[in-house]
Amino acid sequence: MIAVEQQDTQTTRAFTLPSDRIRAFIDALMSATDHFIAPTRVMHEDLVFAEVESADEVELEYENSLISPACFILPQREAVFTYAMAEGKPPEVRAAADVESHIIFGVRPCDVAAIEYLDRFFMGGEFADDVYARRREAKTIVAMACVEPQNDACWCTCSNAGPVAASGYDLQLTLMDDVYIVESGSERGDRLIDVAHELLADADPELVEERQRRVEEAFETFERRGNIGQAMRWISGDQTPEELWEELGAKCFSCGSCSLVCPVCSCFDTHEYVEDGVGARIRCWDSCHFPGYSLEASGFNPRENEAERMFHYAHHKLCADTFQKYGRPGCVGCGRCVQVCSAQIDLPMIAQTIRECGWACKDCKSCAQADVAAAPAGAEGTGED
Repeated sequence: MIAVEQQDTQTTRAFTLPSDRIRAFIDALMSATDHFIAPTRVMHEDLVFAEVESADEVELEYENSLISPACFILPQREAVFTYAMAEGKPPEVRAAADVESHIIFGVRPCDVAAIEYLDRFFMGGEFADDVYARRREAKTIVAMACVEPQNDACWCTCSNAGPVAASGYDLQLTLMDDVYIVESGSERGDRLIDVAHELLADADPELVEERQRRVEEAFETFERRGNIGQAMRWISGDQTPEELWEELGAKCFSCGSCSLVCPVCSCFDTHEYVEDGVGARIRCWDSCHFPGYSLEASGFNPRENEAERMFHYAHHKLCADTFQKYGRPGCVGCGRCVQVCSAQIDLPMIAQTIRECGWACKDCKSCAQADVAAAPAGAEGTGED
């Protein structure tokens, strides 16, 4: 066993697992949890993350699922608390039920970064969301690193979320030809290593170095059109023209698809469900693209039109305030918004438009000249960060 130093100075333990023993490894992990979530094929061969009962159900060659495994930490719909009412008595309020332990296996680095973002959003501020915290505490994350893009929409390298997770995982697997490198990133990971220790061997330092070399080479194969860093500078400095948001807003269908597949989006709504004196407060996903999301009780809507909502969405994703609060942009480069946006105004396209500064200032040469001057030789138009 050797120590591997990660970008955030977290030291991990590294082992090797023969690729033909991966299902035996999964069986060992399954014995250590109440529920095992993994990528699996369902109707029409669609890939989803779902609970599986055997290692044979786990899909090992897969593009990222359209719905992120982060949904097991922030579900689409959940009871915040329940209550019972009886005539003449105060309501009897009950906290949300305790959550049984889950291992989520095969989480791609972009989704690992998204879960870290949600952790900071719900638990890193002055007030912690106890419902989220209980659910998060019950989850163990087993990441699956990428040494090549999963599809043409992947752009995690622009948002510093891949292709290998730097933190936020308990275990991380990287396939190297006929062997997996298995890294432990937490005490939970160490316990899982102990569970499966008979299948593992100490990692050769040369193999770990080879993994790092392949990761560095992989950076060049990922889509880099968005250039989040440059877009952040423009949007944080309030240097984007209103006409840009009017144009993008006019194209947007306000369907909310981008928000509902984004693993980082944290917008939610709550409503009451009551029947025969028993009720619950339900939290469910929402989208800031919906006209009703910002509607106030008075009837006033501060973001009445889609241009205003489009600016709000992009600003929250890309502004420096978000980076300061949560340690990263509000995007992990998973590319899901690229896959679902019917109007083709996904976040990479928005970031690219802001970066190029070409929509409303076509006669201005300074921006293009600055980009060319900053780009390395041969990198014009690549959107290098």
